[in-house]
Amino acid sequence: MTTKADSLPVTTWAILGMLTFGARSGYDLSKMVEQSIGHFFSPAKSQIYAELRRLVTLGFADVEHVNQTVRPNKRLYSITPKGRTELREWLETSDVEPDSIRSPFLLKMFFGALISPEVLIGQVKQAHEQAQMELKVLENLEAEIRGNPEFFYPNLVLRFGLAHNRASVAWTEQVLLELEQDGSLQQEVGK
Repeated sequence: MTTKADSLPVTTWAILGMLTFGARSGYDLSKMVEQSIGHFFSPAKSQIYAELRRLVTLGFADVEHVNQTVRPNKRLYSITPKGRTELREWLETSDVEPDSIRSPFLLKMFFGALISPEVLIGQVKQAHEQAQMELKVLENLEAEIRGNPEFFYPNLVLRFGLAHNRASVAWTEQVLLELEQDGSLQQEVGK
């Protein structure tokens, strides 16, 4: 038997879940996504608006048209009681799927013997800098929400992001050491 949870994409449930934090315009919701779940689940902005329309059509969300004098009119979306019920059902019945990693950088690293050591080292340095920057962003976010009971569960996920980025920083540091020490080996393998 197929349920709604099976037939709707995860993005639908992510956007519906974000509406539990209060009514938002599509623009405000996309900013909220970027600063929260966007660190581990990042739907395209166009998907956010499409999902909001779908949620209204399904009766999972309401839309209120707000007229403004200084700015363009906007639509505020809020979760309905039916939407809360359906979201809870999805949260409680959906299986936990294994995480998948899609990383062009790791693909390049896998085929690292085919490129020059200088280029590969440059890419690892770039990945190291990116992990450090993301780690700093998450550490700042952690400082903002620490101790706030409303963010207890998001903070648990944030701690995963912190651990992941700390691991990425440590891994790239180790890889750089190995690449710089074994440059001659890499050149031999790549011949």
